Amino acid sequence: MSSFWDSTKKTVSRAGTNLRMGGGGLTANMDPEFNEQQQRFINLEKRAMKLLQETKDYRGSISAMTNSQHALSKNLSAFLLDVQRPQDYQAAYRQAAQTIDQVSQPQFDEVYMHTVLQPMAQFCGYLPEFNKAIKKRKNLADDLERARKALAKEQTKGQDPMSIERAEMDVQYAEEAFNVMNRTLIGEIPKLINSRVYVVDPSFEAFVKSQLQFFNDSLQQMDGVARYLPPQGGPNDDKVLEQRIGDVMAQVRSLSICNHNVV
Repeated sequence: MSSFWDSTKKTVSRAGTNLRMGGGGLTANMDPEFNEQQQRFINLEKRAMKLLQETKDYRGSISAMTNSQHALSKNLSAFLLDVQRPQDYQAAYRQAAQTIDQVSQPQFDEVYMHTVLQPMAQFCGYLPEFNKAIKKRKNLADDLERARKALAKEQTKGQDPMSIERAEMDVQYAEEAFNVMNRTLIGEIPKLINSRVYVVDPSFEAFVKSQLQFFNDSLQQMDGVARYLPPQGGPNDDKVLEQRIGDVMAQVRSLSICNHNVV
């Protein structure tokens, strides 16, 4: 993969000075083959940058989730600090949240960075090189157009054969430089587009496996908390919990101060 990119960048950098190839009469807006490839590149760039941002956002969301869970567990312990008979699940949950935040999440983050985020960022890092090449092509097209106008002006005068010959040479050089860059882009843009498959396939596989490992580790930690809770009794568990919470809130509402408007 690296040899392909090295070759691409070397070819692009040589395009302005390598004049060995024959010229044609194309201008920036007269080559439908290039225009098609340019549009494909624009579409690729837009989607690639969006995917890169989403991979960054996902990494941040996992970190934010584990940090929030750890903070919640500590605040839960503080909230119940003076309870005479603290429940074992409080300490178990705090320990599980701490392990997930300080062990499982960093392990996931390291794998995710190296196998998902960095390859995608590296791929997107090559896109500006192609934008530079497209801009250079436009500049070469402008140079060619100016050279042709200068030649036409000299031919109209028809007074100095040497001036006409120099103008013809300028046109020839400008055509050759433009054609090299034009052919380079037409040939290399499809290779760039096709290469995305070889980036996404292994990264997606690593993404799924890293997710699976992280959530399995988290599940193991939460299983240690679950053993302190009453066993599940069936589909009516939620209703039973709601009833218990409702009974407690009814007791709170029965406090006399809750029945008065305090200004």
